[in-house]
Amino acid sequence: MSRLAISSPVGELTIVTTSAGVSRLWWNDASDGVGDDTLLAQQHLEQTCAELTEYFAGNRKTFDVGIDRSTRRGFRGEVLGELENVPYGEVVSYGELAARAGRPKAARAVGTAMATNPVAIIVPCHRVVRSTGGVGSFGGGLEAKKWLLALEDKQPLS
Repeated sequence: MSRLAISSPVGELTIVTTSAGVSRLWWNDASDGVGDDTLLAQQHLEQTCAELTEYFAGNRKTFDVGIDRSTRRGFRGEVLGELENVPYGEVVSYGELAARAGRPKAARAVGTAMATNPVAIIVPCHRVVRSTGGVGSFGGGLEAKKWLLALEDKQPLS
């Protein structure tokens, strides 16, 4: 399996890749993840590491590495698809993301989708904030979310 633990400014991250792309990017992830040992998976792993290094240094605003979307289903999959359209340096509220996914009253379900996002940072759940102000929750911890928002020079909605 193409899997690697790396140190980053927001903590220890685990990357798992398949021949389709990144399947898992999360903090201190002890789960098996879904990966494979193909040459293409290894290339995705190397590309992910390089792109994350550039992103954390402030030299990358979009990720080009492939994403393995094979486990996405239902509303969660729709939300994660919409989340990929939130650009660097912008934030969206949970309610706004729910509306973009076609269910404007499903802000809480969006929160659940963010908590189960398997490819953090690249699929930018840190860009989802509370409409009433504040950063909201984050699987990597609030300090990591604040750091990522500061990197992108964006403050939470007020």
